[in-house]
Amino acid sequence: MFGRIVTCAAILVLGAGSAPTAPTEEPSALVAFDHAWKDVTAYSATITVFEQKGSQSQNMTFDYRFTKPSNLAVRVVDGANKGATLAWGGGKMVVVRRGSGFLSLFRRTVPLNDPLVETIRGSTIDQLSFGAILAHSGQPGVLSEAHGEVIGGATTESVTLVPTSPSADANLTREVIEISTTTHFPLRILGYTGPTLVRKIDIADVHFVH
Repeated sequence: MFGRIVTCAAILVLGAGSAPTAPTEEPSALVAFDHAWKDVTAYSATITVFEQKGSQSQNMTFDYRFTKPSNLAVRVVDGANKGATLAWGGGKMVVVRRGSGFLSLFRRTVPLNDPLVETIRGSTIDQLSFGAILAHSGQPGVLSEAHGEVIGGATTESVTLVPTSPSADANLTREVIEISTTTHFPLRILGYTGPTLVRKIDIADVHFVH
């Protein structure tokens, strides 16, 4: 995931798109993302996650609803725990309900890092929010910016992060965030271990409350 901004110090080579520049200031796409996020009080989105760890792979789809400062309501549309709903209010615990109607009365409260709610690479639902994505890029590392891919007809700017310590970043050696040039919010996040894509997060059908 991604987050706030560090100064870029080198030119990085991306797998696609034009050659990135090496700005001496924070990437303009992240600055625009930061400004746009300040004007939002809540949003909903469909988030699709792919992760791979060794021979394991995982695919999930979430109906994701976030309200500032840190309230989440997530319904698992597809993948592990399909049909479950997750609620998080900013602490270290998540409330998990299964089913609907009478069955939804049965719930469990588990830690954020419980296997029931954590992905195979250790991602948690709180890390999927735009605020967390923005904050994540503040970790030590090198950032660069280039023209990104066209996603669903939308042009993007691509910001690449190479973390100083991959072991502190789910063993990712490179992360790419594709930010819409129209809305200034992320549409896709990619995570690599060496040349291998091991995480892909797509964010679609976003509706904002200002």
